[in-house]
Amino acid sequence: MLARELVRRGSTVDFVQAPADVRRLRTDPANWWQHLRRARWAPAAPGVRVSERSTVLPGSRGGPAERLDAAALRGFLRRSGWEQDLTVVMLPWEWPATRSLGGRVVFDCTDDWARLLRAARGLPDQLRRIADEADEVVVVNRVLADLFPGREPVVVPNGTDEALVCAPRTAERVDRSAVYVGSIAGRFDVDLVAGVLRALPDWTLDVHGQLVFPQRERAAAQRFLSLQREFPGRFRYHGLLSRDRLPDVLDAATVALVPDVARRAWGQSSMKTYDYCSRGVPVVATAGHLEHSSDVPPHTYVVTGPGEMAAAMQSAVDEPVALAKERIGWAADRTWDRRTGAWLDGTLGRRPGGGARVATATDP
Repeated sequence: MLARELVRRGSTVDFVQAPADVRRLRTDPANWWQHLRRARWAPAAPGVRVSERSTVLPGSRGGPAERLDAAALRGFLRRSGWEQDLTVVMLPWEWPATRSLGGRVVFDCTDDWARLLRAARGLPDQLRRIADEADEVVVVNRVLADLFPGREPVVVPNGTDEALVCAPRTAERVDRSAVYVGSIAGRFDVDLVAGVLRALPDWTLDVHGQLVFPQRERAAAQRFLSLQREFPGRFRYHGLLSRDRLPDVLDAATVALVPDVARRAWGQSSMKTYDYCSRGVPVVATAGHLEHSSDVPPHTYVVTGPGEMAAAMQSAVDEPVALAKERIGWAADRTWDRRTGAWLDGTLGRRPGGGARVATATDP
């Protein structure tokens, strides 16, 4: 969404994906070698190019792995002719690769990486280095500011798109139906969801999104998929959902869930909450992170445990229509055309007059 808005304002965006490490050699050696030395750009949308990148070891392992990955990224950018107005880095262990870059270099923090990647090493030192060196630090949640000592980061929460807010309603609501739309990883609380479905035997849950479990969490991925066998016909995993289908999916739901493991979700600003509110759907979220953010949706049910979540879902069935209208109004004030202006003010301090190439990475 941010890239689309930047293009609409006259910029171009180059997006470098999170790297594939040497394990990719087992399944796709040709692709790994192709993306080791330089970018191979492919169009992703008007004004947006994307390239994969390869590395030997994940930089999150710290020490020699971080130095090796930073050297690989530094050479990758140099050989790719990287000349930018603005470079935005999203993974802290990639920061050392930016020291020789021109233009403004910004760190955009979307998660508390130490909580999300518990095996990552050296993160406090990496974040202190970023606090000392970055032209600017942007965070999606005010609670992340403390990760950068001596800095006052710019807070730019997530948002939604105006098309989702304004889409006509064509789907009828299905009674006693819950929905989840978003990426699925270790922070998705499988045990909580199982407890809710046991407590509400006449409810269904439809889950849409990409499985993004890292290799070391394959058992957690299988546990998630096992919910389909444990609750046949009631827990339905549909895979990725295109945004043009999102209005109908949300409009058909009685409630929308954010079933996160709180200790792994602290500090995030989840786009799904903005998308849910854009259609007025009641939001039921686990306690421990959302209520501490700088942008809490109105009339959100914040719960602890499957019992409270089940009770909140039942309460939401009969809530007044006025609450849905308030959620929609809240989301309409937080669309990406508005967020992009705040993001640019923080990263550039001005609207870009020429092309802005953005070096960034997908969440691992």
